Order: sequence, then C-alpha cells, then structure tokens
Amino acid sequence: MKILNLLLLLLLHSIVFSQNLNYSGYIYNQDGVGVSGIPVKIYKRTTSNLTGFTAQTNYNGHSYYRSTTTNTWTNSKTICESMNGHLATISDASENSFLFNTWPSGWIGYSQDVTSDYYSEPSGGWSWTESDVTRGKVADYDFSVNRSYSGSGTVVNNLSGTVHADLFRSQTNGYGYSTLLGDFMFFNTGGAANPQGYMATRNLAANFPVSSKDLTLNIWVLAWGNGVIVSERGAQSINSGWHDSNIEVTGSNGTTATLRLGLWNGSGISQISTTISVGSWNMVTLTYSGTTLKGYLNGIYFSQVAFSRQTPYANGNGLHYFLAGSDATNMGSGLFFDGRIGRFEVHNVALNDDEIKRVFMKSQARFGRTIYNNWNGGEPNNSGGENYAQFVGGGLWNDLPDYVSLNYVIEFDNIITTSSWILDETVYTDLTGKYTISKPSNPMTEYYFEISNLTIDKPSVLDFQSTSSIVLGSINPTSKSFYLFDVNNDGKISVSDSYYIYARINDRFTSWLSPLPNYRIFTTSEWSTIQNSNTDLRNTIPGSQTVTIQSPVNNGSTNFYLIKTGKQN
Repeated sequence: MKILNLLLLLLLHSIVFSQNLNYSGYIYNQDGVGVSGIPVKIYKRTTSNLTGFTAQTNYNGHSYYRSTTTNTWTNSKTICESMNGHLATISDASENSFLFNTWPSGWIGYSQDVTSDYYSEPSGGWSWTESDVTRGKVADYDFSVNRSYSGSGTVVNNLSGTVHADLFRSQTNGYGYSTLLGDFMFFNTGGAANPQGYMATRNLAANFPVSSKDLTLNIWVLAWGNGVIVSERGAQSINSGWHDSNIEVTGSNGTTATLRLGLWNGSGISQISTTISVGSWNMVTLTYSGTTLKGYLNGIYFSQVAFSRQTPYANGNGLHYFLAGSDATNMGSGLFFDGRIGRFEVHNVALNDDEIKRVFMKSQARFGRTIYNNWNGGEPNNSGGENYAQFVGGGLWNDLPDYVSLNYVIEFDNIITTSSWILDETVYTDLTGKYTISKPSNPMTEYYFEISNLTIDKPSVLDFQSTSSIVLGSINPTSKSFYLFDVNNDGKISVSDSYYIYARINDRFTSWLSPLPNYRIFTTSEWSTIQNSNTDLRNTIPGSQTVTIQSPVNNGSTNFYLIKTGKQN
C-alpha cells in the first residue's frame, strides 16, 4: 500500500508540473492541401475568476481563493507558485481571523524546514512560503550557504546585479571578519584588539536616478555591542570623502541598545531611534520616500521624520554602502560594528509597509525570529513526519504529513483584476499546413486564438488560365468556383472575370472593384456543404476574414479551409 501511495503521489506530481495548454490543427486550401506560413495569433489575459477555486476574497490589499479540489501540500505549493501566487501566509492574528472566518479549513504556506539551523522536533524550523520582494532591488548580499560568499576570498557577490562587494581587514592574523557554518558573517569579534573588518560595496550609483532620493536598506543583524552597521560613502574608502552613518547601535548595556537610523540632510544626520535587543537576530529596515525617512524593526514600523535628503551620487560622488565600518560622521558611536550580519539588501525605491512585512515573513525562520503562530493544543506533534500546516476550526493550526490531500488557500500579493487581452505570441503553419500551440496554463490565465488580416499575393497567370477554362466550358463550375473566380460578383463566371484577374496580374487594379474580400475562411462543416454543391452559396455561407477559437481546451484541435479570391490555390 505504501508503494501504491508513492506511485500515486509521483503521478500527481507529474500532472501538476505539466500544466500546459496544447492545441493544434490544419489550414487547408480549396484542394485540401495544407497551406504553409499562415499566422495564428495567441491572445491571453489574467482573469479574477479562477477555475477550480472559490470566488475572490480580498484582505489588506491581497487577493485570496480557496481551491474546490484537494491536493497534497507540496503539489498545492507548486500550483500556487505557477500562478505567481503562494500558499497563504499569516503574519498576525487579524489575518488569521480573516482566513478562518472566510473558509473552514485548508493548507497554509507553513512548513518545517528540516535543513534549517533552527530545526528541531516538533516545533523548530517552521517557515513561510512568502514571495520574494524584488521591486527596485539593486543589491542583495546574502551570507547563507553558497549564496553571496563561499567562505573564502574577499569578494561578496551581488545576487541582484553585477555590483559586487569586497571584504577588508586591517590585520593579517585572520581577525576582522569570518563566516560560521556559511550562514552569516562575523565582524570584529574574537581575540584581537581592534580588528577593524568591514565590507564595502562597489559603486551602486548607476542604479539610482540622479533626480531620485528614494531608498530602502534592509539588513538582518545580530549586535553584541555598539557600532556602525551600515554607512553611506561616496567612494570605496573608509572615512574619506563623503561618508555618513545610516544604521547604528549606541548605548548598549549588554541586553538592550538604541538602534538609530538616519540619512544626511546637508548639514547633519536626520535620525530616528528605537530599542533593540542585543545578542539576538533582528531585521532592520530604513526607507526614504522622497520626503520622509521611516524605520522598521522586524517588519513593524516604529518611527519617521520628514526632511530633504542629500545623496552622494547627486553631488559628484559614487554610492557605496559599508557594513561594519567605522564612521566619523555618526549618530553616537562611530565604532567598527561588533556582531553578525546575515543578509543586506538595497532597493532604489521605498518599499511599503506590506512589502517590508513580506520580506520579514520570508526570512524570519532562518534567523529564529518567529513572531506569530496559532497552533492547536498539543500541536505541532510530528506524529509520523508531519511537516506541513493546515488551519482548522477557530483558526487553530495542525501539522500533517504530505500524503494527506486537502483544500488549500492561495494568496496573491496584490488585488487580482481581469486584465485586457494582449497578443502573447504568433505561430505559423508548417509545410503541411499544421499549426501547433503549447502554452503554460493555470486557472488565472485565459487564451484565445485568432486567424485574421492575412496577406494574399496577387493572382498569377495560372489563375487566369483556370478562370478561362471555366469560361470556355472545358471545366464545369462548382460552388467553389464562385468563391474563387466570380470576381465581379455578378453571380456567374464570364470573360469579365477573366479580364479582372488579368488586370490584377498586371497591376491595373490593386483590389477587387466590387466589394469582395481577398480571402475567406471556412469551418469544416461549412466546407463540407460547399464541397457537395454546384450552386453559388456565397449569400448563405459567406465565410469569414477573422476566425477565433474561444476557450481552447488542452489537446484540442480545429481545422479550417482557406479560399483566396481570384487564386486557384
């Protein structure tokens, strides 16, 4: 039975990962031969009405849906992410109440990472499947395993661009900076007096418009004492040229300290402050929106101040950010920072409150900073590999194994609306007249296909000869003949039709003088009627110049027939 269950899970996994819309068909000419080079346009749009989900429910600027079918946690996660959403994450009691007041139960985006440094059974290492916030991100220096820093050398790679950073130390005895378990960077700790180690980014100025002052600095930090965590410099040299402290710890008593955030105003540092714990991880965020500096601690806003920021790059300098370096232009300490840094991100926009909370939600488990949970009594209990969370009655959470199949809640980090149709791609029929379409598909993407605005070459001498054969009586006309050669639209095929076709060949006319289309497209049922008739059917079966395939289904197929006015093929 265990083997059977595993096979069923693998099959379901493959189905989830092969969500494609595959469609094909042929376009034939009047002789039943495939026509090559015919464009088939593919249009798509995003819809707020998701097939397989409940009606949309919005909360705090986000859209939520609950699936009407069940799935395992890992497959549910994959489906959500294929739609550019994620399993619902819960940051506080209000959001949790919203979920359980809307739906009775479902998978949420909370799972136990058994590879985490904080993993332990049953309650260690739980993390959220939050989406990364990439808006305006120009730099990302992440000290987790094999990300920005390999543990040796002096280069720290930027994961969001090509402007990397460099490590510096004033001594050759190994002190100043080091990594532990490849997950964060130590600065200025351990048995050497005044070791003076720091990191300095290379020039980021090209990523910031000169006219813009907007900024977000986000850093995961564990402080052991006072010092400058982040400072802004005009060049990659310490305490020369433009330099000012931006994030700094002062007044440490070994348990708590004052966290200060500031930016240069032209004559000094405008700053805000709050209390921070010493010896534990904290996420510190500074934003500037053009007029106002705001501060956040662990995703929560704490203060702001309005002033006009002055930037180094608008004053003939570069833009470099130093981590852990001393700074003579400071907010009370100015020392080399003593502690750990896990990740540092720079955005050239001011992130909003929701985005900052999402940044915190995504990485809090890595640094052991879980702020909110709502486990049911006795949960989590890891009864048989239970590493995935659902919410049940009253909004309480239970842990379950991945072979359980449940409804799930998808969350989008914006309000989903039905968008306008856009042209996504154009495919062309091959030498056999076949068109083949394969597009990624999910419940929030709709498609339709269109054949229209075809370019038709002018008739040839062979077309003139075919018309003349009918006029001279050597070939009996059929229904198709009227579509092809009655170009003066008088209900018969005569010498005047031959004349018009000959005139088109010799560029006497650039279009048909009577209101005739250059081509007509027919469905297979229409074509069957035309094929079996010898009368003029143009009034009852006029054909179309534009055909669409609405709401195409996977592995569907539709064929069409194409007649070109005045042309045999």
